[in-house]
Amino acid sequence: MSQDHILKNISIIVLSVSLWTGRKKLRPEDLKLADGSELPPDKLATLGSKRVMDPSALAPFATFKRRAERAVLGFGTRFLGGYAVPMERLKILMGDLAEIGREFDEAKETFLAEYDTAVEEWIAENPGWESVIRNAVEDISYVRTQLSFSVQTFTINPVEGHENGLAAEVNGLADQLRHEVRQQALATWDSSFRGKLEVGQKAVRPIRAMLDKIEGLVFLEPGLNELVTGIRLTLSGLPKTGPIKGKDFAALCGAIHLLGNIPEAREIAENPPVEEEPAEELPAEEAEPMEEAREIEVVPFTPYVPQFEEAPSEWF
Repeated sequence: MSQDHILKNISIIVLSVSLWTGRKKLRPEDLKLADGSELPPDKLATLGSKRVMDPSALAPFATFKRRAERAVLGFGTRFLGGYAVPMERLKILMGDLAEIGREFDEAKETFLAEYDTAVEEWIAENPGWESVIRNAVEDISYVRTQLSFSVQTFTINPVEGHENGLAAEVNGLADQLRHEVRQQALATWDSSFRGKLEVGQKAVRPIRAMLDKIEGLVFLEPGLNELVTGIRLTLSGLPKTGPIKGKDFAALCGAIHLLGNIPEAREIAENPPVEEEPAEELPAEEAEPMEEAREIEVVPFTPYVPQFEEAPSEWF
């Protein structure tokens, strides 16, 4: 696909979300040191920071930022410090971001209205350190400037005679798309599929979201149409209610493997789990007493480290 065609089909979105951490640099005079003790010089060690309020009061703003990033990545892919989003999805996305921004601003005003109270509560929770906290408290006008949410959107064109740098970035968009989908597939496998022989209907949602993302950006590499069509056909054959197990579960694992190149998913896809036949009920006089359920030891979770860094060959 030509560079001009790609640039005409994407809009660049930049999220500008500023968060205030509620922290200040810890100073030597903030510490209660025993007589004769001393701190190392700055070139050797730094003191870190101190909190001026309960971090839970600021947690909602980080959540808004993550929501905005998820919303943009649901349609687009990272590009030039922002996100490349298909033009045809821009209106829907901007509506979603406007709603998140509105909620951010409402939460900001509520937070600022309760700012002084939150600081005093934090001081009360940390007796003996009142002066350390009070000396670090920022003026509310400063805090207001530190919390902001905005979105910029624009299109780009290369400067005549200096197209090479932009061309390299544009040519890498398809690889970036594959990388992001692969990472999402791995995350979905770890959270919903690993170690299971069946899943619920919710497990299909992230797979459909990945397909929607690829479909919206398919002009980056038209050959991806075949991948999307094949997986959608697989999903259409799954049961619409109840658990997904047996051959249906294996088919779903096959889809995950194609998206993420996950060896375990391929193994299940090629060797579907056998569904057990329901046991026949015995007459009351022949039925044996059921044993009490025994506790099963839970094996500690070990994070999965991806072994495949290249784009899955199955995509081509």
